Amino acid sequence: MRTGVTLIDITRAADQLLAEGERPTVDGVRKVLGTGSPATVNNLLKEYYQALPTRLNLPAAIATAAAELYQKIRETAQGEVQEQQEIFQRDLAGDREKLTADRNTFEADRASLLQQVATLTSEKQGQQEQISALQTKVSGLEKTLGEQAERAATAESRANSATEERERAAIKHAADVVHLREQAEGNERHLLARIEDQKTQNKRITGEREKESAAAQSRVATLETSVSEVTKSLAATRGELATAQRDLVREREQRTEVETALLNAQERLAKDQQGWIVERERMKNEVLLEQSAIKNLRQERDDAIREAARQEGKTLALLGQLEELRGELVAQRNSLDRVAKTP
Repeated sequence: MRTGVTLIDITRAADQLLAEGERPTVDGVRKVLGTGSPATVNNLLKEYYQALPTRLNLPAAIATAAAELYQKIRETAQGEVQEQQEIFQRDLAGDREKLTADRNTFEADRASLLQQVATLTSEKQGQQEQISALQTKVSGLEKTLGEQAERAATAESRANSATEERERAAIKHAADVVHLREQAEGNERHLLARIEDQKTQNKRITGEREKESAAAQSRVATLETSVSEVTKSLAATRGELATAQRDLVREREQRTEVETALLNAQERLAKDQQGWIVERERMKNEVLLEQSAIKNLRQERDDAIREAARQEGKTLALLGQLEELRGELVAQRNSLDRVAKTP
């Protein structure tokens, strides 16, 4: 009967800790289970983390059931192989005892010896059937491992698609930033053009004012009334100049706002790029974990195949020993026949 902590126990305890908002650790899992050595819990917890990327795409109940099913299949296969080995060893020991007894009593009961040979032949056929059953079980395990590899490849494809989608979003966002930058540069050129126009207008107004002042001075003695009009015109000009200066201040403020918005957009772009880099690294780590899980599954499959081949080799060796014993029995029977025929 199986004892000790299993991967199913570790999976349930770790899922419980995650549901409570805690990170599954060796001490935390041992506290939930109330048993388990640190070394055993640590090794099983590594297997849990290796299988976690695949389980994240499933609801917790389904993922736990899948882990339980996999563990049960694995334990059942191992138990059946061990049970078959034990049965085989017991049968072999019984056969050897029977052969020894038959060899000691062969001269007294020839008919019994022939019956024992027929029994050995029947048992040989049963062992061959057991070998075929073991091969069928190994084929089933290989099929299961292949399905798990296909699911891992599908998860990797989804991860690559997500990465490509993020890269396309990054390219679009960069294009938008370039567009905003070009728009800001266009606004800046427009403001500079308006400033140049304002400077030209100020120069024109200043020139006109100087001309009017010169004319007023030359006619100051005779055109006092014209001086009053020129003064009024100058006041109006000064009002226009003040208005132009206020417009210039507003345009400078607008330019400052545009520059501030551009800097904010650049900062947001830098933050978004940093987030994309972190997300891409996380996806790469998930892919690496999935590849590691696939590698472990393939290793388990290879170990199972090698174990089956080893058991098959042992079985063939035992069958060879049975054939040798059978040959010895036939030789002894022939010898007895010759002795019986000798007068």
